[in-house]
Amino acid sequence: MWRWKSMMAATLIICSDMLAQEYDTFAIIAEFLGNASAEEIDPEEVERLERYIEHPLKINIAGQSRLEECGLLTQYQTASLMDYLTRHGDILSLTELAAVDGFGTDFVRRLSFFISLESGRLPGNGGMSSKRFHQELEVKATGRCNDELIGQYALKYRIGIGDSLQASFSLSKSSAAGRPDAFPGNVFWYFRRYGAKVAVGNFNARFGQGLALWSGMSISGLSKPSSYLKRSSNLSPSYSYTGNYSFKGLAAEAIFGNFKMTYITTLSGSEGERGLLPAVNLTLLCTHGQVGLTHYADFRLPDGVFYIPDMKTSFDLAMTLRGVDLFAETAYDWNSDSVASLAGVVFPAGENLRVASALRYYPSAFQPTYSAAIRALTKCTNEYGCSTSAEFSSGQWIDINGSEGFGSNSRRLQGGFCADGAYFPVSKSDDGRKSVQLKSLAEIKVMITGAIALKFRLAERFRTWDLPFRTDARMDLFYYSSVLDMNFRANLVKCNKTSFLTYAEGTVKSKSLKLSLRSGLFFADNWDDRIYAYERDLPGSFNVPAFYGRGYWISLNGNWRFAKWGRAYINASLTEYPFMEKKKPGKAELKLMLRFQI
Repeated sequence: MWRWKSMMAATLIICSDMLAQEYDTFAIIAEFLGNASAEEIDPEEVERLERYIEHPLKINIAGQSRLEECGLLTQYQTASLMDYLTRHGDILSLTELAAVDGFGTDFVRRLSFFISLESGRLPGNGGMSSKRFHQELEVKATGRCNDELIGQYALKYRIGIGDSLQASFSLSKSSAAGRPDAFPGNVFWYFRRYGAKVAVGNFNARFGQGLALWSGMSISGLSKPSSYLKRSSNLSPSYSYTGNYSFKGLAAEAIFGNFKMTYITTLSGSEGERGLLPAVNLTLLCTHGQVGLTHYADFRLPDGVFYIPDMKTSFDLAMTLRGVDLFAETAYDWNSDSVASLAGVVFPAGENLRVASALRYYPSAFQPTYSAAIRALTKCTNEYGCSTSAEFSSGQWIDINGSEGFGSNSRRLQGGFCADGAYFPVSKSDDGRKSVQLKSLAEIKVMITGAIALKFRLAERFRTWDLPFRTDARMDLFYYSSVLDMNFRANLVKCNKTSFLTYAEGTVKSKSLKLSLRSGLFFADNWDDRIYAYERDLPGSFNVPAFYGRGYWISLNGNWRFAKWGRAYINASLTEYPFMEKKKPGKAELKLMLRFQI
């Protein structure tokens, strides 16, 4: 065991002169979703958006169905984009896209990493869909060593024919068994002329604002205004290795004039109590947004006794009026005879100021079985709350070293704040006292020069049960250049006692090789004082470990393009606890992946 760890540590030291990362993928995703940091991102969203970073959405070629299922745009933005393409032809620059109604410079800057302006026509001419055949293979292997070596592996294969067909198949082994224990996959057929699609296998179904039916898990913390409005994707493919958070069954979607109808039938329950869950969504596509109605029922027949453990009906709307986003949803739980609701608004309060506010009403009787709406705690139940957030920028524009093109500069000063209050009708305290929670977050980032930036973040939480106060103060120092990027983090948490975490990370890039090396220390004697720190991982994986105890860690992440059609990835980490009075075993992990694309 120790020989294996020593070899890994030596490898990391040898590679310390080759630090690297082209850009911070998760910082890009966090900013787009409106999360204050990478630690708050929903893992399902990471996998979906990471896919678009690697294979950008061709907005000039993709049909309406593809634009709606991507989850990058609101219904209003999709309709506005389709109208612009019809009237003026393909969009040939990001500046032109920013001028399209409903987009704007700031949104396009955040969107630019996920889209492509590849054109299949000249401006003003009719469109043409790409029929190019493409396929991709990923092979991943993982070795983890605590007291014993545990091996895992996964394989994923994707194939597509332009905008007509997309299919994927995965298998993975995550348990001690030698054979694979997960086999997710799907096939999507697209009928662009009719605005329809049919799906078989694993898929995502995400409607409204996530109060009734939204596949996948969702952290849904409220930080920035962008995190308030959820962009429903209706029926869309799932490319997960495990398929744990997707639906599995049959589904179809079609557009009839201004109406879009989606129907799904999926398996529900566990192996001991399997059932069927049919669901239907009817959406009215308006000039300024959409209005939707969703209904589903979970049918079970264990031991010959029929019952329905969960059935909901919801009504939702999302509108954009003169740059102001309005959204709301109300869901009725038939089993508990309870109603849950949410409503919010996101609007520009000035040239460089954006504000959002939302109210939520989740009764304790409401079952959050498939919900993933905005919230302050963990589930869309037993919570009445209100929240407000704002983000701003000011000062002169600074050119960021090592960046080119659209979005390569930034305001001197950027920042924001969020305040959230929640009341829990069923007490969380052992003595039955009223349970109230107040959370606040403030952050500011200063571009000192084009090469140096400093970011401060302060979060405070107060609640009337358990440990009442938790203060989280964090500072990040960034250095940017065309060859070397660096990040230093210092994080202090005060809850039960005081904990501390710090790390230094360097990044360097070349045309074919990208590596990143991080090393840090942590001191957290109580679980209540743990600190989460996002760790770079392989594509399709998301890793936010909780650092607890006293120790240090070192990690390496990188990829190498060895051919136009192939790329190799590596992720290695080593964690030790030498500063603890009670000995705690260290851990080491090595992950490898090969990706082939034709």
